[in-house]
This record gives sequence, structure tokens and C-alpha cells, in this order.
Amino acid sequence: MKTTSLALLLPLSSLAVPVPGGHDLSASCILAVPNGEVVTSSHLSSLSDCKAASSLRKEQIYAQDVHLENPDLWQNFTASWTVPPLPSNHAGQVDYHWSGFKSGEPEMGYPVLQPVLQYGQTGRAKWQVQSWYVWGDGGKAVTGPAVAAEEGDAVDTYMTLSDDGVWTVYARNGRTGEESVLTIERDALGCDCDFEWAMLVHETIMDAKGYCDEYPAGSSGIEYTNVYLDGATVAWEERVQKTDCEQAVNVDGEKVAFTWKN
Repeated sequence: MKTTSLALLLPLSSLAVPVPGGHDLSASCILAVPNGEVVTSSHLSSLSDCKAASSLRKEQIYAQDVHLENPDLWQNFTASWTVPPLPSNHAGQVDYHWSGFKSGEPEMGYPVLQPVLQYGQTGRAKWQVQSWYVWGDGGKAVTGPAVAAEEGDAVDTYMTLSDDGVWTVYARNGRTGEESVLTIERDALGCDCDFEWAMLVHETIMDAKGYCDEYPAGSSGIEYTNVYLDGATVAWEERVQKTDCEQAVNVDGEKVAFTWKN
């Protein structure tokens, strides 16, 4: 008997799409905007009925991260890193590396602003750089353009809040000069939230076991440099939630390294 994929029966807008920072979302609940366009509350009116989509995806977890709370709220964050090699095994996994501001808790599902290096986001074995606002529990996301990236490319990022309450999430591929810029008014976030948590995260969507060759190849991991919060280095809190591949975190001033072994 011939079977038909459920994906072929569903409209594209209803398909579940992985997002960094928590939960799959329906494609119709992800708003993409071009560089230079300021996202206002009116942009998000179409997302008012959105909620997190159900999914049969693999384990999604912050495998390695550092985080720090500032009760007075963060306003500026810079970080740079180099694109690592592609994984040796492409098994449908999604691999995210990002710096971010989180509201509420440094956990999945809470609102987050984040420039992201992503692998497998489109189902393909390639790297991209993209700026995101994600509210997983609220079922909505806004993105800047996705920019192609390759092993060895330098990625420079920053996030900043202007005096008039507009957030800018910026990422640039140093080799190509292409940028992904998300500019969003605070009032458009939809959560009436500020950002007291800063994070650097290696987030994965993959099998819970036997996944080491789904990480970027080689044991050098990924190193963030030029890491400054409101213009200063900080004493990060370290967290490792997956250890099968000898995952580790190392903090050294303005550098933060996530390492593993394949």
C-alpha cells in the first residue's frame, strides 16, 4: 500500500520549524523581516494567535552554556567567533551556537534576543548566520535574513538597546560582508519583558545518545572572543548538561570556549 508523507498533506504554514531558544513553531508564526526594517507591534498582530507547535523532534537542550543575571538589566553584548567544521554525520540534527539576552530565566522557552550560527536549520548540511527574537512559550519568533557561512568564516555580533527603546540584534560574516540585522521595538516583543540574563549557548536538537559525530567535526570546539557585557568582562556561571562527548566549558577573561570530542 502506498503511503503519503504527512508533510505533503499539510500547508507549509502549518509545518513545525525548529527555533533556537525553545520549542518548534508553526512556519506561520515566524516573521521574517529585511535588514533595516524596524519591527513594531503592528508587525506582530498576525502572530497574536500563535502557540508552540507539537513536535516529534529529537532532544532539544542547552548542551553547554554560560549565563549571568543582572537585576539592573543588560543593554549591550558583543561576541565574535569562527565557524567550525561541518559535522561528519548529517543525521537531521540542528546545531545552534549563539549569544543572547534572556528574560525570566536562562532556560528554554523564555523570550530571547540572539544572533545565531546555525547548522541544519533548513534541513541541509550547511552553516548560516541569522539574528532572531524567539519567545518559545509564547509561540512566536521574528528573524532577520539568513546569511550563508562556511568553515573558517569570522562572525561578529552585537546586541544593543537604544535610548528610545529599540533593540538591534546584529551579525556579520566577515568573509562576505553579509549582515543579518533584526531591529525590534521593545513594545513589539509581546511579553512586556526586559532582559536580565546574558548567555552564550551551544544548543542542540539531536538524539539523546550516540550523537557525538553530529557535533561539528574535530575536538577544538568553538571559542567566543571579544565577549563584553555593557563594555566589561564578567564572571560567568558555567553549565554543562550533556557529557557523553566530554563536553566542557572554559572561561578566560573575554574568551569563552565550548569543547567536545567526536
